[in-house]
Amino acid sequence: MNAHHFPADSWSIEYEFEDLEICEDGVFFGSFNGTAELALNDPRDGDFYVKSIAIQGVKRERQTIGGYGLTIPKRIEDVMLLRRPAPDNQSFAAHLFRRLESTLYASEHAREQFASELEAA
Repeated sequence: MNAHHFPADSWSIEYEFEDLEICEDGVFFGSFNGTAELALNDPRDGDFYVKSIAIQGVKRERQTIGGYGLTIPKRIEDVMLLRRPAPDNQSFAAHLFRRLESTLYASEHAREQFASELEAA
């Protein structure tokens, strides 16, 4: 991969994932579907870093019927976009990003797909 001359952070791929599980100390917290932007970290090594993550999910929305104040809970599909947090960010979204990020770094499939698309570029 040393033949590539990409400036750092100028090349990325959209990596789709399904059932990315988050477990901590043996406790299962959830399974996530979505897309991660994997960006070129070091052109000499061909490795990536996770720039952003879009998680597919469901949002609850209340719908008022006929102006009578009757509301019905409705579930609609939505996406939560998580951008790389600052190192001192301790929000829930930052922790979620970091857990998903570490799972993506450990994914052999993500590494192989990134390397394959980098090689083809």
